[in-house]
Amino acid sequence: MKSPMDEEFTFGFSDRQILVDSDISQVGGQVGLRLCQGNEVLSSSFLKKSKVSPCALMRCHSLILAQSVGFDQRPPRSTAWLLGLGLSKSLVIYKHLIRPIFFSMDPERAHHFALAGLRFASRLPLMPTVFRGLFGFHDPEMAQELWGIRFPNPVGLAAGFDKNSQALPALGNMGFGFVEVGAISSEARPGNPRPRIFRLKEDEALINRMGLPNPGADETARRLASLKHRPVPILANIVKNADLDGAIRVMAADYVKTLTAVFPHVDGFTVNVSCPATPNLKAFNEKDALFELLGVLRQARDDLAEAQGCKKKPLIVKVSPDVTDGERDVLVEAAALGLLDGLVLTNTTTQRPKALRSGGDVLGQQGGLSGPPLFPIALAKVKEFAEKTGGQVPIIAVGGISTGEQALQMLNAGASLVEVYTGFVYHGPTLPKTIAKSLKNLGWRPK
Repeated sequence: MKSPMDEEFTFGFSDRQILVDSDISQVGGQVGLRLCQGNEVLSSSFLKKSKVSPCALMRCHSLILAQSVGFDQRPPRSTAWLLGLGLSKSLVIYKHLIRPIFFSMDPERAHHFALAGLRFASRLPLMPTVFRGLFGFHDPEMAQELWGIRFPNPVGLAAGFDKNSQALPALGNMGFGFVEVGAISSEARPGNPRPRIFRLKEDEALINRMGLPNPGADETARRLASLKHRPVPILANIVKNADLDGAIRVMAADYVKTLTAVFPHVDGFTVNVSCPATPNLKAFNEKDALFELLGVLRQARDDLAEAQGCKKKPLIVKVSPDVTDGERDVLVEAAALGLLDGLVLTNTTTQRPKALRSGGDVLGQQGGLSGPPLFPIALAKVKEFAEKTGGQVPIIAVGGISTGEQALQMLNAGASLVEVYTGFVYHGPTLPKTIAKSLKNLGWRPK
């Protein structure tokens, strides 16, 4: 099977088909896409249907950046690659060069392209140093300890970006304080039929009904075990198999299988009982079902910790923004009884707020909405749960966060940590560092 790096990505630019070789020899001296084949310059101004391989395109981007930041000669290929992957050192470059190219692709194809580049970068020896220099944020004042885990800063990457756990060395050095991988199910899953991701560009939002595709718990465990070290804390988002139905005890056993497989390789777990694109998860909105699941998971977690001689790793429940007051109260009771260690607020929403500016058929697509339209809904849930739990349960806030001011609102509302995803897609790899620095400048410090 071809990996995303082996695919060719078609751009709607030219009336002729040109395959640009992966060994690009030169590029224009200005920040603007110029591809070359032999002596012929293939400018974006007249390309319409060119097929460009991801390797060639990324290398071309890197050379453009190299010249734009002061290289007079072609830098070494490895340096060019790393600079290319760090294009967002200038937000202008990301917004006006990289994002338009990504957004000319199908959303899922663009996502695979980005991950393929990050996966490649993760294998380069100098990558951690370069990425930390470009994107890292290091300030002891912003670090905190929760659940016995040290988080270097409060800004994390939400589950869903690296479903296959293949780009952690790169992502762990891009300014995040932690990374949530997955969702992970016990068996490999292809997810729902494509297309299954849709952009709402005017709202900087996404609708997705991915259906949690992933390589399965055993393969994920193998990939996590191959990491030489964890650059930041890793949380594993675990979920039941999408086609599994029946008794709660059967579904709970499926969660346990996944937890057991990845337990040695992560720092904690987020228990996904709220993905709108996965059937039968709503069963866990019922008190008896949720309590049984959490009880089984806690027992498995405790047994594994004792057997492996390690601390008990937190079980953090990921909550839908669409929960009713009754369902909220069940979760609050579970927290009071010690059945869960924290909450992720919130998952994507099936609501379609009236304030959405994007039009067309995309609004009729089934799936969960993420991005800025979700922010006020998620913020309200953070305030609710923080009040109902008396501030005694750590909360990870996620939903439409793309600025330091929004992150501060979530933290002031009762969250201890925040996560980004859709904002990362729209604003590029400087976002975590930008938010963390902004929080510091706004005066936020861990309690």
